Amino acid sequence: MNNSNATCYAQAINQARIWDENDAPLAGPLPKLVFQIAVSMAVNLFFFHVLQPLHQPRIVSDIISGLVLSPGLWTNWNFISNNLWNERSITNLDTLANLGVVYLMFFKGLQMDFTPISRPSRTTLVLSAALFLLPFAAGCGLYFLIDNEGEGRGVYLYWGTVMASTSFPSLAPILARLKLLCTDLGREALSLGMVNDVCCMFLLVFIIALSAAPVKGQPSSRLDPTVFVLLFTVLFSIFCMGVIRPSIRWLIKKTDNGESYSDSFIHAMFFMVLACGLVTEFFGAYSLLGAFMLGLCIPHGHLASTLIDRMEDCVVGVLMPLYFMLLSHDLHFEAGFGEQAKQMGVVFLTVFLKPLCGLLASFFCDVSARDAVALGILLSAQGVVPVVIIVIGHERDHLKAGPFSGLLLDILFSTMIVGPSMELVYKRLIRRSTPYQQRTVEGTKSDADFRVLACIHSSRNISSIINLLEISDILPQSPMSVFALHLTELVGRAAAMFIVHESGNPSLSSSWGCSANSFFGRKLIQSDQVIDAFKTFKQEHHASTYVQTLTVVSSIDTMHEDISSLAEDKQATLILLPFHKQHGMDGKLEDSNIEFSSVNQNLMASAPCSVGILVDRGLSLLSLSLDNPSSCLGSSSRHDSLQMSHARIAMIYVGGPDDREALSYAWRLSAHPLATLTVIRFVVGDHAVDIEPTDFPGDDEAGILTVMTVSEKEREIDDEFMTEFRERVMNDESIKYMEMVSNSGDETVNLLRGMEHDYDLYVVGRGQTVRSPLTVGLAEWSESPELGTIGDVLVTSDFAAHVSVLVVQQYSGARLHDNGNESLYGDTVMPFS
Repeated sequence: MNNSNATCYAQAINQARIWDENDAPLAGPLPKLVFQIAVSMAVNLFFFHVLQPLHQPRIVSDIISGLVLSPGLWTNWNFISNNLWNERSITNLDTLANLGVVYLMFFKGLQMDFTPISRPSRTTLVLSAALFLLPFAAGCGLYFLIDNEGEGRGVYLYWGTVMASTSFPSLAPILARLKLLCTDLGREALSLGMVNDVCCMFLLVFIIALSAAPVKGQPSSRLDPTVFVLLFTVLFSIFCMGVIRPSIRWLIKKTDNGESYSDSFIHAMFFMVLACGLVTEFFGAYSLLGAFMLGLCIPHGHLASTLIDRMEDCVVGVLMPLYFMLLSHDLHFEAGFGEQAKQMGVVFLTVFLKPLCGLLASFFCDVSARDAVALGILLSAQGVVPVVIIVIGHERDHLKAGPFSGLLLDILFSTMIVGPSMELVYKRLIRRSTPYQQRTVEGTKSDADFRVLACIHSSRNISSIINLLEISDILPQSPMSVFALHLTELVGRAAAMFIVHESGNPSLSSSWGCSANSFFGRKLIQSDQVIDAFKTFKQEHHASTYVQTLTVVSSIDTMHEDISSLAEDKQATLILLPFHKQHGMDGKLEDSNIEFSSVNQNLMASAPCSVGILVDRGLSLLSLSLDNPSSCLGSSSRHDSLQMSHARIAMIYVGGPDDREALSYAWRLSAHPLATLTVIRFVVGDHAVDIEPTDFPGDDEAGILTVMTVSEKEREIDDEFMTEFRERVMNDESIKYMEMVSNSGDETVNLLRGMEHDYDLYVVGRGQTVRSPLTVGLAEWSESPELGTIGDVLVTSDFAAHVSVLVVQQYSGARLHDNGNESLYGDTVMPFS
């Protein structure tokens, strides 16, 4: 008798060719696998790009692509059904797809951050309880009402988790696309989302333990498997935190401060993912738990970002589409009308459950009903974790095909409704219910809160911005609120981030839930300098000055939208921006932040309030603090404690709304005890050049007539404005007024050159709507259109090298009149009135 075993391979891996007569082109296992991966990726990418404009996270396109590839929809297409759903290849596909889930859970562990739940406020606790515990209880109750077929212990937990879960990676992109990331609502939603996400992960661990219990018909051991798995999970967690995490920290310190990691080191880390997964799988706790725990062991920093950069694209773009395609293989939707109505009723309840819970929570915490409902809508966004949970339940036969399919639809529709609901309902409602009038300096009275959003590109901008704010902060009866925003460019595969620094301690809200140093550690070092500088600025000023420091990490293409959103949320009167060129050692301006040039231009075109661009060529060297004259950054070596600088300010007035806004701000600056203001109004001489249509590039004939008509009305408003200004400052010795006559743009430039060394700061209007003989021909030589004609002349290399320039643009909405007949701009509100 021959006991030897023979192994036969029925076919080669890539056996068939297109020219073979007897075999189909996809008969081999490898061509079939390539076809399956290619189809799943193509369908997934199609829906991902189609749904992006609708503010849909990736999970929505994943589920929809899986539903579209469901085998029931392709029964009449033999080529697709035979090759896409070949029974002999399903097991291999399922193994490959679940490997993607293992690595995805590893990335989730890398990105998990417990900072938001370490010191939660009372409001966060109340909202967390309402938006997690109440939906969880409702989901558990629905199980007892609807699903009577599930077998095993704790089946109700699957229902409760789906109703209560929130996905942090799904929530943050929605907020970013809706431009709510930099708002108080977005900040609270991100904190609640992280708390909810952490709770869901603990539920996942507990459900994995329960899934180890045998179902009916299976033999059971003396030791309860659930207790065994829970005990092993605790011991494995202790081992990870006590042994693996310190070891990884030690390895990181040995690798040149984390600057670079060898390929072998990265490969070893990915091997550890599989090893930890194998250990937990062996003890009945699923391999994804081991991968998640290993991710938690790796400290936030350069190693975490490197691991994600190396592998995330492959996992999310290649393996996960396979996973969601295979989900559709087991979908089953009830055919009877009653069962369909029951499923749709559950979906309807899931969509409205969290908004109702948020409304209920608003009665017990200091949150408006509108914001509480919005938070409930936002926290309805779900992700991969609840999908993995119901798949585990289906595999263990705890969830039959009908409830499994219904819960998957719940996850899909509750997430789909978030973006459109917030865009169509909440954002329109908040625009109507929370308008603010003080969008211009001209329209802000002296006793009103002067709210300034000061943007910082780099540490080189800190001194000049603070000195300008120092002059702006005048008297206690004229309060000022400063929101210092550090702008950081989004690089690589990192996600958008918004950080609010309270009392010097960063409180992070990021789209992946990592701390500030997770992916931007070296870039956000400058944020610490911004925090310290504005903390000192706050300490040196009276109690009426409010200072808040923030950091936003965003794409250059959309950064202006984030700034506008924050300005709208903070109800800013003025946005201060540094010019993208910096003062070099040779006295000339050099491109140090050229990428921010487009940010400045885009913001000036869409800002919700007035905007000022500061060109620093010496303002940072002035010492203007009344309390501590030597405290100015970078200037203590030039001034002793008894000798303080005076800021000599000149305001160049040509005419138009931007110049009136610039004069209003310069007037405010003149109230500082160490500042003097000279207002220089340029008037058209008797021999002024005639304005030709060619002097207005881009304007058609009808547009030129409109401009000429507007210019006449502007001249009347300018005369009234200037007359009232001169009457009010006639007894103010710190303010001087003078007029200069010019007949052309060239004469204007020559007059400006004659006084280039007389002042420290020029304040000018951008004047983008002004057409005057005083500036004819200057626009043709403009290098920086965001500075306007006069501003561009003042910052050219052949002008004074140590004179700073502030270019002001008035909020364009202030130029709209109410009835269109009586006044072009409505009533003028003079500052300090």
